[in-house]
Parts: sequence; C-alpha cells; structure tokens
Amino acid sequence: MENDKSSSGGIQVIARAASILRVLGDQAQSLGAIASQTGLPRSTVQRIVDALAQESLVEAGSGGVRLGWGLLEIAQKSQTSMAEIARPVLETLFARTHETVDISTALGAEVSFLDRIISDQELRVVSFPDKPRPLYAKANGKALLAAMSDSEIERLFSSGMSALTPHTITSLSVLLEQIAAVRSTGFSYDLEEHAEGVCAIGTSFVSPDGKAYAFSVAMPVSRYDIMKPIVENALKECREMIKGLL
Repeated sequence: MENDKSSSGGIQVIARAASILRVLGDQAQSLGAIASQTGLPRSTVQRIVDALAQESLVEAGSGGVRLGWGLLEIAQKSQTSMAEIARPVLETLFARTHETVDISTALGAEVSFLDRIISDQELRVVSFPDKPRPLYAKANGKALLAAMSDSEIERLFSSGMSALTPHTITSLSVLLEQIAAVRSTGFSYDLEEHAEGVCAIGTSFVSPDGKAYAFSVAMPVSRYDIMKPIVENALKECREMIKGLL
C-alpha cells in the first residue's frame, strides 16, 4: 500500500513539474505568475522550480524563471532526429511552393524551429531570430496548439496574449474558435498576425512518441490569395509523405 502511495505521489510531482515547464518560454516569469497559470500553490512551485533548477531544466534568478539549457539539450536530441527524417518532405514542400518553408515544434508557449528553407524569390519572407514567436500568432504555432487540449491552451495563455501587430489575436476565446477550425480543416493561418506584410499557412502531425510537429509556408501578403490553394495542396501532400516516413 505504501508503494502505491509513493508511486502516486511521484506521478503527481512529475505532472506538476510538467505543467510548470509548459508555461515557461524565453521570457522569464515570476513564481507568482507560474502559480497563477498552473493553479499550484506558490510554495509548491518554489519547491519544484528549485528541483528543476538543480538539473538545469530551468534557470531561476532575481529576474524570474525561464527554461534552462538542460531541457533544450534534451529537446534538441529528438528534434535533430525529426529534422533529418523530415528534410525530404521539407524539400518537397519548397519545390511545390518556392516560398519560405519550415518544420517546427512547441517549446513552452513559443514556436521552436527545427529546419527551414528560405524562398528563392526576390520578394521573400526571412525570419528575425530575436523576435518573439508565440504559438498563438503563427500558423505553425496554431497548428501545434490544435494538437493540445483547450485546457492546455488556456493554461498557456491565462496571463494574456500580447499583440505583435494590429492583426494579432489577443482574445483567448477567439483563439480557441480558430483552433477548433484548425482541428476540423487540418490547416492553420497567420494573416499578418506575427509580422505585417507576411502571411503563412501551417499543418501539424504527431510522431509515434506523441510529440506534435508542424510544417508551415510563409509568403508576402501580396502572393497569399494566389498561393493559398497551392500551399494547402502541398501541405496535404506533405502530411501523407511524413506518415510514410515515421
């Protein structure tokens, strides 16, 4: 009986640690903010953060708590493998569209790029590496959110959603409506929400180990209407291709 209780307690600690890691990103957060987003007592958050910091899974200091290099190192091991597997699919997506294409996954509340091919056209989309990449403001991010439950999404953005452009969705209810549509259609859209003048379309897939990844195609808004059906067909083809490789 004691073993059952011990096992149950250990599982609860792991679940709580996972909920803390899910709300963290590149931006440091206070213990109070983490407690609010996870629904955990502040004292519990403090104990778990201290334990995670000892393993370098988070970095904790006077500026707050953020994801640590240890977690990134673990993530990169699987990401490198998926990037290699998906490279032929990404090249096919580029050949079909000649727009900027990428494969990504979620890291906390942000998009983490694994691989990309930049458009070979004169007018093309090139990402700024230092710009925030919140899941709710990008096509690949919304595709990744569609693989989560509504409750997980609510926890991620319970502290609010900042606007990156005048088109960024900052309402959680509107975001959840969009995510429901993504689950239904298989496609997600960024209509100048992350950067003005840039649109993107994405789709996601889940690997055998349960981790979600997304392909997306980014293009200047001036080509969006013409490219939309072409990109959607290409993304649909890529979804089928990756299934055959996993």
